[in-house]
Amino acid sequence: MSTDQDVATSARAGEWSEEQLLADVEAAPRGPRIGAFFDFDGTVIDGYSLAAFARHHLRSLHVTPADLGQLLLTGLRGVTTEEDFEKFTVAGMKAWAGRSEDELVELGERLFVQGIAGSLYPEAWRLVTAHLRAGHTVVLASSATRFQVEPAARAMGVDHILVSPVEITDGICTGRPGGPLLWRAGKAGAVRTFAEEHGIDLARSFAYSNGDEDVPFLRTVGRARALNPGSGLATAARHYSWPIARFRSRGRGGPTELLRTAAGIGGLLGGFAAGVALGALNGSRREAVDLGITLGGELGSALAGVRLDVQGAEHLAHRPAVYLFNHQSQLDVLVLAKLLRGGFTAVAKKELANSPGFGLMFRLADVAFVDRGDPAKARQALEPAVQRLREGISLVIAPEGTRSATPNLGPFKKGAFHVAMQAGVPIVPIVIRNAGELMWRGASTIQSGTVQVRVLPPVSTEGWTLPQLGAKVEEVRGLYLDALADWSGRGTRPVEVTEADADDEGAAPPATALDWGISAEMNPLETAMWRAEVADPRLRSNVTLLELLEPAPDWERLRAAHEWASRMVPRMRQRVVEPALGVGAPRWATVAELDLDRHLHRVRLDEPGSMRQLLDVVGEFAAAPLDRDRPLWEVLFVEGLADGRAGYVVKTHHSTTDGLGAVQLMSLLHSRTAEHDPSRPEPPVPLPDDASPVGVLRDQIVGTAKSVPLAALRRGVEALSGLRRPWEAATSAVEAARAAGSTLAPPKGGGSDLLTPRGGGWHFEVAEVPLADLKAGSKAAGGSLNDGFLAAVVGGFRRYHERLGAPAGTLTLGIPISLRAQDDPQGGNRFTGARLPASLAEPDPATRIKAIREFVLSARNASGSGVLDDLVGPVLGWLPASVLGALSGSLTSGNDVQVSNMPGVSHPVYIAGSRIVRMFPFGPLPGCAAMITLLSHEDTCCIGLNVDAAAVTDPAGLLADLQAGLDEVVALGR
Repeated sequence: MSTDQDVATSARAGEWSEEQLLADVEAAPRGPRIGAFFDFDGTVIDGYSLAAFARHHLRSLHVTPADLGQLLLTGLRGVTTEEDFEKFTVAGMKAWAGRSEDELVELGERLFVQGIAGSLYPEAWRLVTAHLRAGHTVVLASSATRFQVEPAARAMGVDHILVSPVEITDGICTGRPGGPLLWRAGKAGAVRTFAEEHGIDLARSFAYSNGDEDVPFLRTVGRARALNPGSGLATAARHYSWPIARFRSRGRGGPTELLRTAAGIGGLLGGFAAGVALGALNGSRREAVDLGITLGGELGSALAGVRLDVQGAEHLAHRPAVYLFNHQSQLDVLVLAKLLRGGFTAVAKKELANSPGFGLMFRLADVAFVDRGDPAKARQALEPAVQRLREGISLVIAPEGTRSATPNLGPFKKGAFHVAMQAGVPIVPIVIRNAGELMWRGASTIQSGTVQVRVLPPVSTEGWTLPQLGAKVEEVRGLYLDALADWSGRGTRPVEVTEADADDEGAAPPATALDWGISAEMNPLETAMWRAEVADPRLRSNVTLLELLEPAPDWERLRAAHEWASRMVPRMRQRVVEPALGVGAPRWATVAELDLDRHLHRVRLDEPGSMRQLLDVVGEFAAAPLDRDRPLWEVLFVEGLADGRAGYVVKTHHSTTDGLGAVQLMSLLHSRTAEHDPSRPEPPVPLPDDASPVGVLRDQIVGTAKSVPLAALRRGVEALSGLRRPWEAATSAVEAARAAGSTLAPPKGGGSDLLTPRGGGWHFEVAEVPLADLKAGSKAAGGSLNDGFLAAVVGGFRRYHERLGAPAGTLTLGIPISLRAQDDPQGGNRFTGARLPASLAEPDPATRIKAIREFVLSARNASGSGVLDDLVGPVLGWLPASVLGALSGSLTSGNDVQVSNMPGVSHPVYIAGSRIVRMFPFGPLPGCAAMITLLSHEDTCCIGLNVDAAAVTDPAGLLADLQAGLDEVVALGR
């Protein structure tokens, strides 16, 4: 199987190994036009670089505990927007105020060596190295500052960093940001700007991150990879079919690691002591030491859970020799003991001579202790080692002199090479690949695993001279570099260099799915709509869109468009998994296979193919319940309309999206041209989920248990903050209570007696009005289009009541209020509701518009406009369906009519080659008498009426009355 095939197979599995990530880089085009953008905190390093600075400032009293507490409180409140992040960053930068730029640069370098370097993921290091070897333009892109990121970039050989700027004035830090911060949209924008300036082809470039705030950043490239993702990013990765890889944590070990470490050290020292004692019976100190090293290495490694994978073990037979090893970790002592099993001595820093346990062991083994700060004494300390070599005892030494702060191989000192030359013995290079991954610099615990070791063929020192020594040292160091770079052996194969070119379309990776419907679970409002209809079928929440197509499209092309759409919108391939016991939030799970024949239906009308016939077919289709075990959408294609037109009907469940989300989706999926676009994105089929009811409930319970303490702490923080501004806090509480009353309380005085009966049946009607005319009439009375539309609806029902002889009382209108913020994800439901008690006695449309305008502005500006979500929402997911049905029915059936208005598309759009000439929306009837929805399409307001036939006994008459109400408003603008 080829590398490309391996990678494709891995992508279907979803979870990638390090080897697959590296193979993916190797298979990609080469050259600087391919970018590799790495997030830093949590992606390249385990944890946050800011923590090292915070610890330093606290120890050095550069930041007071109060300031540090404020930083923590800011974080506990939650960082969800750019504004939140700016506050958090400013709090962190406060400690830098008044310090020089040079001082901060030096501090960053020192903290990197002392702490941050120890948290570098070796897997990420090798991934960066693979990109550099491929000639890619590698960039560390981080919301952190250059003082945190630049030392790591320099150590990794990365030339480019994108970071949040720090304000420096006359060489002194002000403690404030120096410009836009690289967080969420800011980081994505910085990457696009960098790519444009450096000629980077983003469609074929790579990006790596661990946080869900970096979804916009990851979406800037064609090859996004989620490394060590949290739950939010893991959900996004499944949505976009991004590979996921997880690296071994570099954090502190738990009880298991502590016990393993204690057992390993105890086994090493105890085994050595036992071996020395047994060997002493033979009267040979050397044999005793060798037996002690052998037993200590075997027992210590077994108890520590450390295994060796050794290549080239046959080269260890060359003795005596100077064994060189690259020093990665304190674990190297155990590795070398197990590997060499005696017959050697070593060189160690003088500080270890007095180390408890190890000091005695090293002295018994005749280890040479050197003073690394005094070269003359160090050379003197090595002289006995020459004699030991001549006596047949090998020498083990780290030519770097000390452990490297990073996986980089440090420069080699000449001491070991001098010793080998003087003794006339060969040098045997021992290359340790990953001991630092099992016990990294600064770690106090050992992780279990396999240490990979490669023993290279002996290097003869015969004929070496002092003038040649520097070159010989570099030659041997080059052997280490080659071995570490090509450990897997991939580098031994010829590499076909493919320089990325602007016209090279064949190398472009598959496009990702749309940024729509990304949430993994239903929110409380969606859960309520999903479960309420189980208890009361009258509360079914099907949402329907009728499009009139001209001319009728080809069926096979229309069918193919839905297969493509199901890859662009993964929600179309997802079903709902209810948690066991029917409590908790339902989860969306991708099905293994989408059967289009279960979702696409086709009918033909009998002649003459009128609009009334179409609406009757659409109403029956829309009212039928969706299959709750399949993805929640169905399409009906209606042929036989007059003039060669066709009806295209899309039915979804309201728990999938609200009206604005549906409009977003249609605008994304519909084409601007009738012709097929050969360059359209072609995402892969989303990976299936294996979610089960029991598993979903378990995850919900665990997640809730974990979140409750933090949520309580955040609430406490907010309460403490409120004590600093008691009047403001009290005012907010009163406003929230007032908003809750207006939202949750039943309408005062009741509604329309005429519209009281409920039968649950659906009947559809449609109306139209020119968009410009309705806008002009509304504006003439000082209102918006929405205000004018509401006034027209009230006017229509006023006429309806008059015509049927009903009293002109109060009409209770339910109005949705969108809670969507600009950076909210598309799709899903983000709205609350308000009740408008409209008088049917007012004949003047202008007066109605003014009154409605005042009410709507008040409802939108109320501080508690989202109070239903805030107060009731968290509870809804844990209520059984029967309770939800009763609660939902009591909230919505109190409305006589629900009215919604949505902006549509203002330009021509097409589907499967046919132009969409009209779009009529039909909302569900959640216990009310009528649902009236307006959707603007090009220059026309398309209005869909869904009425309960038991409440509205004359739907055709109501349609005429509504048209008259629209005409009243339109007339105001003429």
